[in-house]
Amino acid sequence: MLKEGFLFTFISAFMALFPVANPVGAGFLVNGLLSGLNDEDRRSIIRRIVTDYLLVGLGSLAVGHFVLSLFGLSLPVIQLGGGLLICRTALQWLGDSDSSVGRTQGKDVNPIHKSAIESQIFYPITFPISIGPGSVSVILTLMASVSMKNGWARGLLSYAIIALVIVLMCLILYLFLSQGERIIRKIGNSGSIVINKMVAFFTFCVGVQIVVTGIAKLFNLHV
Repeated sequence: MLKEGFLFTFISAFMALFPVANPVGAGFLVNGLLSGLNDEDRRSIIRRIVTDYLLVGLGSLAVGHFVLSLFGLSLPVIQLGGGLLICRTALQWLGDSDSSVGRTQGKDVNPIHKSAIESQIFYPITFPISIGPGSVSVILTLMASVSMKNGWARGLLSYAIIALVIVLMCLILYLFLSQGERIIRKIGNSGSIVINKMVAFFTFCVGVQIVVTGIAKLFNLHV
């Protein structure tokens, strides 16, 4: 029974987090920004993105509720503010004709382009695009659902399972980022542009949904 309980926790956490975190879609979207980088710079930036992703995810699990309490914030407010950020960023990417993978074909990287990417690694690439307020709110909800009534050992193990799911999301993102160029070469520039724009549109829709959910919770509406 104990194994079944932890397996249920793992499956529930994965099914709750995967659609919101969407590491596959985020991987396609971020790959459009990394075009033209040489292999060394690309690997370095991907490592930093994945590291920041892991820190945000595990940090939310570890101290999320403490930070919210410290600043007097509620989950609906985080959803509302974060959802607006996602909408803003997605609109910028939808309107940017140079955001496609075909922007830079060579491996001689423009230093300005590289420094611009480095300045955006945490915001908006890691947060809120790769891991956004929706993911953070799901992580906080999963954390709040863990009960310590059946013993600290089982409670801590449940925390560890949720952390494992976050690490798994991180690994999926890393896989799609590291193999992004190979995938892009197969689908071509025009296919990549279509995918990036579609993912940006759905990212905007996710942002709208998060905003609506936040407003509904703030005003006790049934949406």
